Amino acid sequence: MRWELGLAADARAGACCDRGVRRAVFVTLAAADTILAATGRDRRRWLTKPLLMPVLIAGRDPAVQRALALGWAGDVALLGTGDAAFRAGLGCFLVGHLAWISALRRRGGGRLSARPTLVVPPLATATAVTAWLWPRTGSDRVPVLIYSATLTAMSLTALDRGSPAAAAGGVLFLASDCLLALRKFGGMRLPGGEGLVMATYATAQALLAQAAAPPASATADRPGNRAVALSIGAGLAQVRGAAVPLWCVRFWAGRTG
Repeated sequence: MRWELGLAADARAGACCDRGVRRAVFVTLAAADTILAATGRDRRRWLTKPLLMPVLIAGRDPAVQRALALGWAGDVALLGTGDAAFRAGLGCFLVGHLAWISALRRRGGGRLSARPTLVVPPLATATAVTAWLWPRTGSDRVPVLIYSATLTAMSLTALDRGSPAAAAGGVLFLASDCLLALRKFGGMRLPGGEGLVMATYATAQALLAQAAAPPASATADRPGNRAVALSIGAGLAQVRGAAVPLWCVRFWAGRTG
């Protein structure tokens, strides 16, 4: 009996150590990418940004893995330039928000029923930014509107979760994307603005991953983790313009079907 308890304790200690190492790696990568983004060294970000979500994915619940993998595809797409790359990233993050809504709802909710006034700040912010950008988004007007509605729904779902981590993650994701949209379509320029976008985004993803589900106890050999790794590998070869949103939809359908 004692040796069984000892093994269990060792396993728990090992899991905690692994989580601590992954957390340290993620914080280091996020800080490095934020600095590179703030200083405009975009080419070097190919060494940092694509690694962020895979670090968070390891050992997570399948629903959380799905949302993070879609975020990874969006990250890689937005490292490209031009309208096609932007639309590809937009499509991936849109489906990713749907994945976060699904993952968060599995963990329960009810906070907004108890305090319905909590919906006012995020809803008012999203509405004001969308209205201001409406005449400035040109041919992207409808996609941006759909994306804004989905982002707002994810943020409200995170608030409804009743977890401080989920609430902060949802609000930071909303803030990050609002800043990104204002920079792209509104011409807003802030010192280190892209760095601020990246810092809020990376923090949001980490908080949502923490709140949506605890880290799974299984190892990287489990089938779910292999499926995520294979999907990421296949997606990397297809990150070319509008092919990415289709990749995202196929990934989502494959994981929920």
